[in-house]
Amino acid sequence: MNRITLLAILIVLFAGVLFADETQPVAEKSFPTEIIEVSSENCPVMGGKINKAVNTVIDGKLYYFCCPGCIGMFSADPAKYAEKLANAVLTTLTVTNVDGKCPVTGLAADLKFFKVDEVAKTITFYHNEESKNKN
Repeated sequence: MNRITLLAILIVLFAGVLFADETQPVAEKSFPTEIIEVSSENCPVMGGKINKAVNTVIDGKLYYFCCPGCIGMFSADPAKYAEKLANAVLTTLTVTNVDGKCPVTGLAADLKFFKVDEVAKTITFYHNEESKNKN
């Protein structure tokens, strides 16, 4: 009797997975409304002069580096480099597309592709590098 009951339960659970209503919306991740720009003259990893074109957004903060290799090292353990950023200038950037959609394609924006407007203190995220370069 236990095997039959267990088998019946498994069939019901499996059927629920197979025939689940896929039209129901999946909970969306909220898109940030602000990003904190962490500016320092020197790379927090290697100490070289930063290149603003070499950057990443981690946990709502925008960091700059001297070379692409530093991004991976920093991303693996940001806390390890916190002391080197103690004197960094922090600027709040307002996200222009808080709906999370790329202004060029209308598709989901990715935090890897963005442009910062230093004058307006805003940041706009794009779907990919191509859409970023079109705008």
